[in-house]
Amino acid sequence: MNTFEAFKTHVRQSIEQRLEELLSSQDDTEICRTAKYGVLGGGHRWRAMVAIAAGSIFDQDAMRICMPLACGVEMAHGASLILDDLPSMDDADYRRGKPSAHMIYPAWAVHLAPMYLINMAYRVVLDNPSVRPERRLAGAIEMSNAALLMIEGQEIDLSQPSSGDEQAMMLKCYRRKSGALYASAARVGATFCGASEDDRTAVYEACMNLGLSYQYLDDVADVEAGLSEVGKLPGSDVGKRTAIHFFGVRETRIQAERYQEIALSCLDRFGPEAEILRNLARHASWSPI
Repeated sequence: MNTFEAFKTHVRQSIEQRLEELLSSQDDTEICRTAKYGVLGGGHRWRAMVAIAAGSIFDQDAMRICMPLACGVEMAHGASLILDDLPSMDDADYRRGKPSAHMIYPAWAVHLAPMYLINMAYRVVLDNPSVRPERRLAGAIEMSNAALLMIEGQEIDLSQPSSGDEQAMMLKCYRRKSGALYASAARVGATFCGASEDDRTAVYEACMNLGLSYQYLDDVADVEAGLSEVGKLPGSDVGKRTAIHFFGVRETRIQAERYQEIALSCLDRFGPEAEILRNLARHASWSPI
């Protein structure tokens, strides 16, 4: 197993174990069970990897330093997926190869679970004695900014505004709904490991473009992949102005590669210590589940 494959396996296993520990330390309520269902048992964990990989550029102990952040990012992402799947939003029956949370748990628990996860995420990220208090505060503010951008992106995605430049509006949606959490996870990981402002900005821009690449590939997956490959039913984006709508499948793949190249160029200022983050950009993919 090469170093990058070992990194992915290690992060996925460590995140799953730590998330299980964190959530199991709470009272066994219906809301907690819903939150567990939405977060555990699958997922790429790309955003967690981004946080740790960005931190590792500046500190070799980034896995330990950034593990609480990586878990918090996955909780925030899990919260967004529970909301995305609701009948009032994307009305998705499956996520990560299993029925969506609202298909299993009572509506009131599903509506409260995302707030539960977000508050858990802030507590986990802030309660990290390995990081200086001022860096923890900066990280919490950054993650708040990402959350606000994600909410704005979700509104654009749901409302599909038709006035003005529709392609530019799609990109605005993608930068907020998808790119923001990747970018902020990277910036906070770098912050926690002592990066300078210029270096934090560089990893932010790299991972914003990485997030865009993943979103474009996710659009391709909605056309070409099935439940067994990506854990959700294809065709959920039918009727939306996605990258497929504007470019078609082939050109959308090319656009995804272009964002990968931009991400890599943002990392040119760094040496071999950024190789794991570079590999995350080079090997952007919508699989495995």
